[in-house]
This record gives sequence, C-alpha cells and structure tokens, in this order.
Amino acid sequence: MDVDGPSKQAPVDKHVALPITQLLFDCDNTLVRSEEIAFDVCAELINDLLSKKCPSKATKYTGRSLQSEFVGQNFAGMLRQIEGIYKFTLSPEERECLVNQEVTTITRELGKKAKPCDGANEVLKELRDTGKYGFAVVSSSAGPRVLAALRKAGQMEFFEEKLIFSAMTSLPVPTSKPDPAIYKFACRKLGKDPKECIAVEDSISGVKSAVAAGIKTVGYLGAYEVDEREVKGNDLKKYGVQYCIEDWRELKGAIEVLADLNVLVTNGV
Repeated sequence: MDVDGPSKQAPVDKHVALPITQLLFDCDNTLVRSEEIAFDVCAELINDLLSKKCPSKATKYTGRSLQSEFVGQNFAGMLRQIEGIYKFTLSPEERECLVNQEVTTITRELGKKAKPCDGANEVLKELRDTGKYGFAVVSSSAGPRVLAALRKAGQMEFFEEKLIFSAMTSLPVPTSKPDPAIYKFACRKLGKDPKECIAVEDSISGVKSAVAAGIKTVGYLGAYEVDEREVKGNDLKKYGVQYCIEDWRELKGAIEVLADLNVLVTNGV
C-alpha cells in the first residue's frame, strides 16, 4: 500500500492573505465637514454651564478652542472632562438635559449646513462601484446627529441606516472614542474580523479607538488647515495610523497599501 509520507505532502503556506472587505468611516470631519458647526454649539452650551457652576474661574471657550482640546470626543465625554477640570459634578438629570439639548441643537444645525468633505462623495461612489467593500459609519456622535449630517451631505446613498454605529446611542452603555467599544461592536454586528477592516479617522481619539480594536487605520488630514497637516499626521502616526492622506482621492491607494500588509498568520505561527 502506498502511503503518503511527509516528502509527498505539498508545502503548507502558513501565511494567508486576508482580503480587506469592510471600510469603516468616522463621520465628523472625515465624511462630513461638521465639527466647526458642532463645536460652536457645544461651546455655547459649555460656556453657559460654566457661568453657572464656577463663574469666577471658568475659561470662555470658542468653538475652535473647544475643538482643539476635545476633538474626537462626543459631548458627554466633554462634559466629564469639564467636570474634572473645574471640580464640580452634574446630577444625572442635569447631564441628560444638556446632552439632549446638544443633540437637538446640533442635529438642527447640521441639517441646515453640513457639507461633505472635499471629494468624499465622488470617491465613495468609485469605491462602491468596485463591489469590493462594505461601508459603515463608526462615530462617537449621537445617532440622530450623524444621520442629519449624512443626509445633508448627500451620503445616505452609501450607508444603510442599520450600519451607522454611534458610541453614544448604539451601545448598551454609552461611551466615546478613544474607548474601542464602538469599533468592536461594529465588527460584531457586521460579522467581520477586524483584520478584514480599514478605518478612516481624523482625530487621535478616533485612531486610538480603531487601533485598540485591532483595525488598520488611515489618517485623514484634509479637514485640517494646510499648515497643520504635517504635525497632525505625525501625531496620528504616533498612535498607530499606518498611512495618512490629505485628499480623499488618495484613499484608494492607501487601502491598497494596507491590504498588501494584511497577512494573517495561521497554524499558530
């Protein structure tokens, strides 16, 4: 009887390429130019809060200064930090009232003013038409706010509503990036291994969230001022971004580069 021995077995490739099948997009200042609008609203609410809680020592925030300090976080996360900075505690009722007010006001403003990031809609269409990738949105912001922004920016044709994930409203326990919970939740709901995914993020908080979930991440710098982009890109790379782009039209090339690096080691090796 002829028994195949080791010498007759074909060599086993222990490194199997895992294709990229899912793209996960942050919303604010990645898909939609929304953060300037949103932070102006947040600054007004926080300044009003501080004038009541600690008028003698409060900093008066502008939308720009608030964005610089808290970019990538949702309003609930900002409130927690503001409480720590200024040493006061909101009651659950106060917190809920402020969060509801923020969502309502920003949703209304984004529904009037939100615009897509330059080139985003054209590139989304090109990527969709390849048939290679699923699309989902993974945001810290409240679901109604994200939907309002995407609708006004003309992007709902690319995203099913059930595939828009919000750290504030999709999770059983609300959280915010940089907590990786929302990315892990999205991968479970999509039935995807994180290694099959690429995230596109513009902030350190967002990058930390995606990278901690095991997802390769592209840093989008196009929403920053031109003279800020090199510094911002270096900052994002410190936290795990593997490729930065300044223009949406560079995204296809970034995906291809990261896909070439995407090797899944199998058989325990």
